[in-house]
Amino acid sequence: MMSANLQTLEGIGNNRPCRKKLTALSAMLLCITSLPAVADKEYWIGSSGEYVRDRNGHCVRTIKWTPEAAIPGCEGEESKAAAEEKAPAATKEESATVAAVPVAAAAVADSAEPEYTTLSLSSSASFELGGSTLSAEGKAAVADIVAQFEGREVNAAIIEGHTDDSGDAAFNQQLSEKRAEAVKAEAVANGANPDKITTIGYGETRPIADNSTREGRAKNRRVEIKIDEKK
Repeated sequence: MMSANLQTLEGIGNNRPCRKKLTALSAMLLCITSLPAVADKEYWIGSSGEYVRDRNGHCVRTIKWTPEAAIPGCEGEESKAAAEEKAPAATKEESATVAAVPVAAAAVADSAEPEYTTLSLSSSASFELGGSTLSAEGKAAVADIVAQFEGREVNAAIIEGHTDDSGDAAFNQQLSEKRAEAVKAEAVANGANPDKITTIGYGETRPIADNSTREGRAKNRRVEIKIDEKK
């Protein structure tokens, strides 16, 4: 029986068409035995127990592979999560610092003091002594200032009243406030936006010259208009 089977196989082997079929079958079997033996969920594992790799050295993925399942060294480079874990603590802190710099810079820019254009009106030429009513000369000066900024975008304006140290300090405080308000009213009358104007009186607390001289006292009696333009 075995002899007959051998003869049959020999006959098949001597038959040229059959020989081609056997050769193809043998090649197929050879290919199958060389394929990875096991699919370890996300990657194929070969008969040697090692991950099967392509010609680029990357592990061969199965259809179950997901980015979250990436194994360090299998993708040609370490996964992002693994790389972050291996990163020194100092490096992470440096990265956080660098990321915070633009935010900090923006905060500083927002909190930066505005750049004011300061114009000064002499109280001696704009008001009567001890009074808070603008003179004709003072009104003309305010109108001229408003005209200078016509058509220009203004963020805000601050009108400050100042006096010398002659007389009562409380009176000087009230006088400085009233004069600042008088200048604001005249500016609004000439077209300025009242919502952008703030008034404040400093009385005799901010001298710019020596109050012991007549010339110094004249300089200290003033109204300053500070204008912050849009850049």
